[in-house]
Amino acid sequence: MDSYPGVTVASPDAARPWDAVATRERAFLDLYGAEYPTLASYCWRLTRNPEVAADLAQESFTRLYARWIGVREPRAYVYHVATNLIRRQWRQQAQVSAGPMHEQTTPAVNDDGLAVRLAIARLPHRLRDVVLLHYYADLSVTDVAEAVQRPPGTVKRQLSEARQLLAAHLESSDV
Repeated sequence: MDSYPGVTVASPDAARPWDAVATRERAFLDLYGAEYPTLASYCWRLTRNPEVAADLAQESFTRLYARWIGVREPRAYVYHVATNLIRRQWRQQAQVSAGPMHEQTTPAVNDDGLAVRLAIARLPHRLRDVVLLHYYADLSVTDVAEAVQRPPGTVKRQLSEARQLLAAHLESSDV
């Protein structure tokens, strides 16, 4: 093959740009296949609606895919997105249940699961996220710390604080 000054001819064995894209897509599909059922289950446990849970899980992965190249910890990121979407879902449900005078009606607590969900919903935002990600999504403290961008020690302290608040609330509601 002739060589021309200033022109580099790649060998036929050199990696093609689309190979990198295919590798990233494969990595995303592998994560999706491994995590979607667990993420959808996480969403279902918090919404108790299978259609909404599936939609939230799909939306979480869609948002992850849009930022795939820049995300360091994709598993933690997708759970963090799902948690934010679930919180938005809870806010929308609260607005729908609000009466005409903007007085929020509280559903009757007829099971322990609902009492716990209501108690979690009352936690401050910084505590609620770590509780949901650690106990409902079953993420490790390290993964939760990555998802919420806080040091692991802070997450441990916040989990402890949340447990104390939840225990006090559940005891006072006679569940």
